[in-house]
This record gives sequence, C-alpha cells and structure tokens, in this order.
Amino acid sequence: MPIPALGRSLVLFVACAVFFQLILFFKSTLSPSHSPRHRSNYDSESHGSFAPHSGARDPARNRHPTVPLSLKDLHVLDGLADTIAKTESQRVFGDKEIGRIPGTSITKNPTLVKQIRDQIHCWTTHGSWQREEKQFKWMQHRGDARFTKCDKSFVKSLSRVGHGHYLGDYDLSRDQLLVREAVKYRWVPDEKICGPGSGPGHIGLSDARAQYKHQPTKGEFCKAIGQRSMLMVGDLTQYQLHDVILSAFESSLVCYGELGCLHHSAHGLCPGVALKYARNDLLSVPWAVNPEEEEYPSASTVEQTWGTPDMLEKFKVLILNRGLIWRPDEVFLSELVFTMKHLWKYYPDTLVIYRATHPIAPNCTQFKDQGEDGAIADSRLGTQSSVEGTTLRRPLQQPPGRQEFHQDKPEYRPTLADIQRQNRMAKTIVEAAGGIFLDTEAMFAMRPDGRMGDGDCARFCAPGPLDAYGDLLYNTFRILRV
Repeated sequence: MPIPALGRSLVLFVACAVFFQLILFFKSTLSPSHSPRHRSNYDSESHGSFAPHSGARDPARNRHPTVPLSLKDLHVLDGLADTIAKTESQRVFGDKEIGRIPGTSITKNPTLVKQIRDQIHCWTTHGSWQREEKQFKWMQHRGDARFTKCDKSFVKSLSRVGHGHYLGDYDLSRDQLLVREAVKYRWVPDEKICGPGSGPGHIGLSDARAQYKHQPTKGEFCKAIGQRSMLMVGDLTQYQLHDVILSAFESSLVCYGELGCLHHSAHGLCPGVALKYARNDLLSVPWAVNPEEEEYPSASTVEQTWGTPDMLEKFKVLILNRGLIWRPDEVFLSELVFTMKHLWKYYPDTLVIYRATHPIAPNCTQFKDQGEDGAIADSRLGTQSSVEGTTLRRPLQQPPGRQEFHQDKPEYRPTLADIQRQNRMAKTIVEAAGGIFLDTEAMFAMRPDGRMGDGDCARFCAPGPLDAYGDLLYNTFRILRV
C-alpha cells in the first residue's frame, strides 16, 4: 500500500500516538493512582462537550471519550505533537517563508518577521482584562441580533432599579455607565513588556509601532487594511468574529445566519473593501475529499466551498480558525497542512491570519442562572450587585489549568489539553507557511463571563469580550503595513 502524500512523518506520528496511548491505557488500568479513591486534587475547571447550538449533542461530535492521561502524560504528548508538527512543516514548507509574510511588503527580512510575530504574540499573551471605571465608549453591535440576548436581562434590571435610566445612560448617582458588567472590561497589553522600548524582558518592536492602540476610528481601520477585502472562514464561533469586524468598521448587516452569508452580497467596509463569511468547520479546500476514492464530507460538519479562484482572487486577507470540531491530532495536522499548502502554493500573495481556538466555559450556564446579565455594579456595595437575585462576575486573573483525569467524571473532546495542543500545532504550520497566528487562547479563557449560556458556552454575547478582536486586528494590520 503506498505511503500517504503527507509522508513518513505522519505515519510515524500515528504509530507513535497509538503505541503511546495503549501503554498509558494499560498503565491507568493497572495503577491504583487512577482509581476514584486516589484522585489528584488539581484545581481547575471541568471541560464538557461543545454545545453552541441545537445540533451540538449529535453523537458524531461527542462520541470520543478522553483517554485517561495524567498531567505528566499530557506533557509528554505535547512534546510528541510539537515535534511532529515542526517536522512536517519543515518537510512541506521548508525555509522558503522564513523572511517573508505573504500579502505584505515584508520580504527577505527574517529579523523583522520575528519581531512582528513576537510583538503580536506579546499583545495577546502579556496583558490583562482591566475595568473601565468611568464613562467610556464601547463598540456598538451591528451584527446578528441573536447575540444581544444578554442585554435583555440587563434592561429588565434597569426597569427595577434604574431610576428612569436606560441602557447606555450614565448614572451620575452611581458614577458609572449603565451597560452589562462583561462589557466594561478591556484587554490591555503590558506596556513594560510589549510597548516601545528595549532592554531585558522586552518583547517585539522597539519603536512607536509597538504602542497598542484602542478603539480605532473607521478611517484608521480602513487605512490599516488598505485596499484588501477580507474573507472569514470557520465554524459557528468564527461567525461571531465576522460580526465584530462589521461593528468595528461601523458597517451594517446584509446577511443573516452563518449559512446565509457566503452566497449573499459582501458587506461593504471601506471604499473598495468588502467582508464575507464562509461556514467551513474544517477549513477544507477544493480536492480535500475525493469521491472517486469513496471520500465524502461528514454529515456532522458544514463545509461550504471557499478556497476557489473566484473567491481568493478577490479576498486577499483570510482570517481562519478550525474551531471546536474535534479531530485526532494526526487528522487535524494533515487537514491543516493540506489547506495551508493549497493557499501557499496557489495564492502566494494572500495574507493569512489564523486565530487560536478558545476553550469553552463549562460553568457559563450556571452564571446565567445566578443572574450574571442582570447584575448592576455599585461602588458603594463593593463586589455585590445592586439588583437582588443577581451576581456580579468578573474576568479571571489567570486562565484555568488542565484537569487531571477522573474516572468518575467522563469528559468529551476537545478537552482543554486538546485545544492547547492543537493550537500550538496550528501555530507551527501557519507560521511555516508565512501566515500570522493570533494566540488568543488564554486571553479568552479568562472570560467565563459574558457568554451566551443556555447550553452555549462557546460563544459570547454582543457587545462583550469578543469585541477585543477589533483592537487586536487593527493593531495587527497596522504593524504589517511596513
């Protein structure tokens, strides 16, 4: 039987992974350390199945139980996956893009490429969610109305204790803006590490480009992106990012629903600049499946066609994400390599930005039951809400840690460890192909608040935490215009 196209490294990866997991399985079966009476007490959140919509309970998505791996075992698996991803990226892409970022004017400058990538990585990983204490401007949501459901609970609270105020008013008696608590936090990078300057501990660019700018105007955004249209591709969580871009550019919604945007007219953002969204859970491109070999798309995923000449010759900026549709590591790797090689080979002047997948917040529905959306802060009450029966929620100071496997607490894929491991694999592959990776995993793992709830703990209400992507994408486009 012939070796698959991706080469010997993938065959080695599959063999090693299977052998490794068999050893761990028998070890966990025989060892008393994995019995319910000898569990480790690692302090972290549980990670349930992905349930963003009514079809999320499809057995095809949740039929993959976790393998009983300890935290030490997971660390070993991380190292194996990292090695395979680096080996495969070197085999496929080599060092051809080491000094170039396709879709920009940056060529033959490895030092600048590293500085820019380090700068973007610093912005997303060295920072904190800081509360806006006084009156401030928040992003007006202009996208899909279903994501505004959280504001309805807040409006009900205002009708009870708002003293005649409305959503968005400034309450002088409380000295605060009347919006949901989840909207009041802004992502702020650490200027000592990521800002202009140099010296020990500093990361990225040293000049004024390192200054992270908040709330750009539409004109500033249009200048940063240039005359390039954007195509966003991914699953349901990526559809929300499409709404964030609309709001950041102060545009209006012209299509409704994640399945209805691809074949609808594009959103106008700036003169000569458009935005379109395609629902493709696996980022599959043409020829990713071969009917002649009895390969067909899965019925449990949506794969709208997007990687075609008529699309990619018009949309020169791609924002991609694989989302929370779990695949084994070797399948995830081979599919992403196939997609990135297709773009790298046939569309060498396209800027590819890949954002990290965010972990879900499994306790978000509990927050909704405790009245998170209807809570109103009052400085006179400290951390308590002024509305009876509601509870204030704030961002975490640190992202949740991985969880030790418990036999009496089954989990389903992807777990936090799966998401973290495959995000690192994606970073390796995307950067080897010349793309930009937005490492926002921990950034949004610290926001269990502001989610949709009612079984959907993957997506956020709008306005809300996801609006931070408006600032992040603007600053990314800005420093790429060298």
